[in-house]
Amino acid sequence: MQVGRDFAVPGCFEGGHSDEERGKIGAVHFVRFAFPEAAVRAFADELVFLAVDHPAERMRVELSAASKAALLEDLRG
Repeated sequence: MQVGRDFAVPGCFEGGHSDEERGKIGAVHFVRFAFPEAAVRAFADELVFLAVDHPAERMRVELSAASKAALLEDLRG
């Protein structure tokens, strides 16, 4: 996630939901983000984007106000 210009918070994928050795990948992927406190403080006031930065795909989308509000509850919780 990109919070404003100052904070790029990488996602960490939760393991155990796919069997890549057998060529099976899970339909749902769980991702966690470890936000530094300064990024949490900036979250409400800055533009926030969910970004993909992969050699085969680059994309980013701005989070809606409703999504930001819901995530901010979790971050402050």
